[in-house]
Parts: sequence; C-alpha cells; structure tokens
Amino acid sequence: MYKKINKEEIVKKLDGKSSISKWYDWKWQLKHSIKDIETLESVFDVELDAKDKKSMQKTIEQFPFAATPYYLSLIDIGDYKNDPVYKQAVPDIEELNLTNCDMSDPLHEDHDSPVPGITHRYPDRVLLLVSNVCSMYCRHCTRKRKVGDMDNIPDKETIMNGIEYIKSHTEIRDVLLSGGDPFLLSDDYLDWILSEVKKIPHVEVIRIGTRTPVVLPQRITDNLINVLKKHHPIWINTHFNHPKEFTEESKKSISRLADAGIPLGNQSVLLSRVNDCPKIMKKLVHNLVANRIRPYYLYQCDLSEGLSHFRTPVGKGIEIIESLIGHTSGFAIPRYVIDAPGGGGKIPVMPSYLISWSQNKVILRNYEGVITTYREPDNYKTQLCDDDCDNCNLHLNLDGVVDYNSVGITKLLSDTNDDISLTPDNNQRIERREGEETENEDKIEKISNSIVHHGKNNNRVYLMKLDHTDVPHIFTSLYDLAYKNRYGKIIAKVPTTSYGYFLENDYIREAHVPGFFKNGENLYFMSKYLNENRKNEPYEEIIESVLYNSKNVDTYNLRKLADQFKIRVCGESDIEEMASLYEKVFETYPFPIHDENYILETMRENVIYFGVWHDDQLVALSSSETDRENMTSEMTDFATDSEYRKTGLASLLLKAMEVELKKRNFRILYTIARARSQGMNKAFARNKYEYTGTLTNNTNIFGNVESMNVWYKNIL
Repeated sequence: MYKKINKEEIVKKLDGKSSISKWYDWKWQLKHSIKDIETLESVFDVELDAKDKKSMQKTIEQFPFAATPYYLSLIDIGDYKNDPVYKQAVPDIEELNLTNCDMSDPLHEDHDSPVPGITHRYPDRVLLLVSNVCSMYCRHCTRKRKVGDMDNIPDKETIMNGIEYIKSHTEIRDVLLSGGDPFLLSDDYLDWILSEVKKIPHVEVIRIGTRTPVVLPQRITDNLINVLKKHHPIWINTHFNHPKEFTEESKKSISRLADAGIPLGNQSVLLSRVNDCPKIMKKLVHNLVANRIRPYYLYQCDLSEGLSHFRTPVGKGIEIIESLIGHTSGFAIPRYVIDAPGGGGKIPVMPSYLISWSQNKVILRNYEGVITTYREPDNYKTQLCDDDCDNCNLHLNLDGVVDYNSVGITKLLSDTNDDISLTPDNNQRIERREGEETENEDKIEKISNSIVHHGKNNNRVYLMKLDHTDVPHIFTSLYDLAYKNRYGKIIAKVPTTSYGYFLENDYIREAHVPGFFKNGENLYFMSKYLNENRKNEPYEEIIESVLYNSKNVDTYNLRKLADQFKIRVCGESDIEEMASLYEKVFETYPFPIHDENYILETMRENVIYFGVWHDDQLVALSSSETDRENMTSEMTDFATDSEYRKTGLASLLLKAMEVELKKRNFRILYTIARARSQGMNKAFARNKYEYTGTLTNNTNIFGNVESMNVWYKNIL
C-alpha cells in the first residue's frame, strides 16, 4: 500500500514549525537537505535495518549523501527498497562494489580540458563547468569524483579563464553550462556568467543542464525566469528518469520555463531496477512531451566508479527503443547513446532498419517486421563538394560562419579529403607494411643516358628524361625492367621527334604540354599498360564531374591573402619544418619529400620551394621543379596542413609561384594533379591553366594509386 509523509509534517520535523509556505522556498529546501541516515529515518518514520544502516554509512564516507526534502517526499515509504526515487537518492552498499572496468573519469573530461573548467571534445561546442554543487547527489552521477567537492568549486577567475578560452576559439558556437547544477548559483552570479558568454560574437546558443525541475522545482522562480529571458537563445536540458518524478510542483516549474520561450529537452539514464522497462519508459516520454519537453537522450549508464549495479546490458536499451519506434510519436523517442569511455563522445546505439542494399534498391524493415524496398533514383547526378562555398550553386550564404575541419567518418566521406582510412596507432600490419615499403622504395637510376624512376610503391616505370640517343633500343630496356618487377605500367615523357616511335611500340598518348621544349616541340605523356586492370578507372564519372566543375570555374574570382598569412620562397633553414609538414600531409608519395636530405639536395639542384606561414608556423607548401634548359617548370608537391584547408591557399601559392617564375624568365608551367581532387583542379583552372589529358592509375598518393590530370600554362 502506497505510503508517503505529509509535507507539513516534514517541515515541522525539520524546522520545528509547521508553516507550509517554507516548503516552496528553494533556499529552505537546500538548507534542510537530508545528508545523514538518522535524519532520513526521523523525517520519514522508517527504521532501517541495523546492517543496512552500517553499510549505508560506509558508502556515505566514500560518496556523500544529500537530497532535498521535496524529492525524498516522493518515496513510497511502504515499499521504499523498490522505490525508484529511493534508489536514485539514497546510498547503497553496492556503490562500493568496484569492477575492473570502473573508472573515476570514464569520459576523460579531465583529459579533454585545455583549461580548468572547460571540456572541449567536439569541434564547435564546449562544456563550461560553473558549479560543483547540486541540490541532490544522484547515486548514478557520472561525476561522482567532483560533485560535492567543496574544495574545487570553480571561482570567478576560473570561470573567466574558461570564457577567455571560448573567446579565443572562434569555432565554438555552442556553450553548455554544467556542473554540478548551474541553477544552484545565485541569480546575479548566473546572470553575470550568461552575460559574459553572450558577449562573445561567435557563440550562437547557450545550453544549461539542470536537474532542479525534478529534485528542486521551487528553484524555478520568477526572478530566475527573468534572468534567463534576457539571454535568449537559451536551451535547457533537464533529467527526468521515471514517471513518478512528475508532480504538480515539477510540472509547474517546467511550465514556467516553457512559457518563457525556452526550448526544453530531457536526458534520461537507463538504470537497472529503476526504469529498465519498456512500459515505464513509454510512460516517461509521454509525460515529457505532454509537458513540452522533447526526449533528447537515453544514456547507457557510464562506467564511473560505484555505478555497476545500475548498469543494464545494451540490449535492454535497444529493446526499449524498439518498443517506442512505431508505437509512439517520433518526437517522443530519445536517441539511445553510449558516452564512449576514453572521451570518444556520444555514440548512437539504435535498432537497425536498413537490412541490405544494392546499386538500385535499398531493403528496409519497419517496426512491425514488414520488409520493403526503396528504389534508388536512376538519374541522380553526383554533386561533388570542393568546399568552395563562395562559388556554390546551392546558394549557401556562409557570411560570418567559421568553418572547422571534419574528423572521423565525416572526414573520410568528404570529397575534398585525401585520407582513405582511419588506422589506430601501433597497428602491426601497417608497421609491417611500412617496413616492406622501405625495402621497396622507388628508385631513380639511369638506363643508358636516360633517367627513369621505378618501384613497387607506384607499380610502374617512369621515363622522366629521355635522351634522344637512346631511341629506339630503350624500349626493350623499359619493358624488361617492368616485366622483371611485375610493374603494371610504363609511362614516358617524350618530345615530338620521338612520339612516332612510341606509338609504333604500342604506347598510347594520355596528355601533352604544348611548346614544352626550347625548340618549340611538344612534350607527350606516353603510356603502355602491362596489366589490363591498370587501364580501368573506377572513378571515371567523378573525374568527369571534377573536370566539368573546374572548366566552368570563375577564373577571375581569386581570394586575397589575409594579412596574417605570408608567402615566400623557402630556404635551407626551413627544411626541418618543411619535411615535418610533408610527412604530416602525405601518407605516401612518389618521391621522398618528407626526407630532409632529399629536400636539401633538390633545393640545391633544381627545385624552388614556396611556403605559406601563419603566425610563424608553416601551414602550406608547394614546389616548382624547374627545367632550366627548356625554361619550363612542373608545379607540384602541394601540401596544406589539415587545419588550414578550405582557405584557398593552393590557388594563392600557385599565383605566387607564377609571379616568381615569370621574373626568372620561365616560359611554360605545368602540373600533374590528382584527378579526383576538386580543390587542386579548380585551383589550376582558376589560374587559367588548360587541361590536356589524364594519366590513368598513375601515381601513389595517400596510400592508393590514382589517376592524374595534366594542366599547363604559357606565362610569356
């Protein structure tokens, strides 16, 4: 039989008086928080088992106890051991049962804290810790290590340092005030914090995480509402875990917040023997939406110390979500997440409704188990994104928006990203492969009087410089070298006078550079495929799209170099920094440009390197491989630090290179650019280079052999 204590009786027992008005004073509730077992027994007329009391006291010594009279008044005294409020509020000896997987800081918030009080885990948002104080110490709290630690309450200076950090990081658009509970601060102090954050131009939204509507609804006063309304847009997430927590008081506090125009969300934690029941969770989400609160997250219980008895199997959470999808309104279904141990962030763990797919169809199932198909469009034209939003035909206005770099899967999906995989550190297979690659590094050597570059890295023979005296006997030497090493391709740079000989020996023309040689002859890229598969280009449609977009780019829309950036020719004192940047940018490359000795040697011979510096940090590089005999140059080795991509530095570097080479009387410039790179192809097109052909499956960059486009320009 349900049994609870009258509010007036609780007030009288705690205060010696029976004025019920005190019950609605949040400061009175805090002052009379119940923090020991004796008071709990006295106020609620329960006599706990002596053994239970002893174990509870032991737990309190490790993890303090505090709960408001209001929240404890919700307990069914007649069945308190099974009561969901009791389980969340009252210490349990099971909290001392530490398992091997328990951690004091499972989410690595301290590791992701660049300055005290800030957790910066996601690209565009941060958590600002403004309080370690709560009105109640939830037994399932992930921050047990901090909450209630009176020696580590953030002071004004600490909070201000956190705000200064936000100011200095313009990528931050979303700030979450958390704790402890921010609503345990005074109205004036909270007003000051909100005012300081609101002053930051790039902060678009402020969020507040609070459990006061659940455990201390009296805190939502008219004055607090007036403070919050001054600082819109504010979003509030609260923390209802069980339908029983909805009372007239809690509903009234929520109504005040919603009436103030504040969007409300809820974050529940899946707790064993509290809410791990589909029926309870359905009732909870229905209560939430009926009170204008959007169910936001359902958390899998964290691996914090003392929470093992609360944890459920992940399968229980999936079961609950399955019971909601299709059985209630879509907006009433929270996202089930695991906050990844080690600071990986929130990972959605939802039921799978995608069964399979082919090129033309997607196979799906619904909540009833009905299996159906969705037909893919037949006429969809791939739209590649080169992050050149200023010239995008989708009319996206990005004025005032600070972009940030993609990471993880989004990075791999990006059309402008060069990475093809995410590989953990200390991967034995990769280390073994790197050892083999060192043994099989491409070599530059002579065949008679000509120079060739060959090796398993690019799986080809590259005739870099043909001496006319080696024609025609060089064909046999090239073939023998390729056949012996099982290379798939031979590619040669040849003048017009040798062009016919290569055609007769089954070479095909893939690209050319008009007027390359000083006598006016053209340079031709001639290829012979020893492996038929090497001819096949699986990304042909993408390459065609890149070329189409590049050829139609606005050649006059060149960005200007921002004042904080400087471009100059690199010197020998820059080599260490250059090698470091090349190694950072390129996983693999046809030449050892990450080797300081190689850079020094080429710099002294025929290569002019150009760099972009930002605040004395080298952030982008390129090189001009000059042929002084013919006064031509290959524009190559473009590398930009990932943090500075999408800023147009490649185009600006190219323009600076042209200006310098023109001063030195060079005539013809050309490049061999990655055929699938929108950014690089557009950079050359925008600088009025002409496309002359594609070298199919030619060069190993970023761990894959890729096709390359040839572009050239006469600068005289």
